[in-house]
Amino acid sequence: MSASQNSVPSSSADTQREDSSPRWGLRIGLGVAAIIILAIVYLVVLLFLPVWWATRVSNQTQGSVTSGIILGLTYGFVFTFVPLLIAWQARYKKVSWPWKAVIVVLAIIVAIPNLLTLSIYANSSGAAAKARSMIDISATWFPSWTMGGAAAALILFVGIAAFWHLWRARGKKMKSLKTEMKSQAAARAAESDKQAQVAREAQRSALLDAEQRPEPTVLNPENPGSSR
Repeated sequence: MSASQNSVPSSSADTQREDSSPRWGLRIGLGVAAIIILAIVYLVVLLFLPVWWATRVSNQTQGSVTSGIILGLTYGFVFTFVPLLIAWQARYKKVSWPWKAVIVVLAIIVAIPNLLTLSIYANSSGAAAKARSMIDISATWFPSWTMGGAAAALILFVGIAAFWHLWRARGKKMKSLKTEMKSQAAARAAESDKQAQVAREAQRSALLDAEQRPEPTVLNPENPGSSR
């Protein structure tokens, strides 16, 4: 009976040790799968997306210089300014870290059009060279005006952020001044109440002294030995 009772805890302890031991096979498998997925994504971005994006831009501009300028300016401004505004929301302290990461990822997703254009002109692969030739033929001014729109969006965002910080600092300063003025007014009111209370106490003490003081004796001038 005792042997069977001792065998049960030992088996449960072995099970707990097995559960707590690291599963290296699972971790290695997940790591290899992640590396394969990243490699596939990299190849797709390197070989497929540059030509695909250049084709989309060419179809939208149709070889028009004006369309290339307008499209580049619009893409550069919108897909730079909006992602910056989205990423700016992660500055709040009430936003937890997982949600901060979600906000940053969302901002990167919104900025994909400009990132694709940047990947074409910052890449030396054959697909990027083919994409550059397509854009240079059908949308000549698109890259330049995309950079101009992105620069304008960045300048506007920096101006808005600076104005917001100055306005917030001014609001905090005004709030602190109002709080200080209220505290000073409360202190003055408390001091005046204290002085008034002291004056009332002094007046009350004077009245009590006057009531407790004996009345002076008045002599009768006709009869000095008698008093009134």
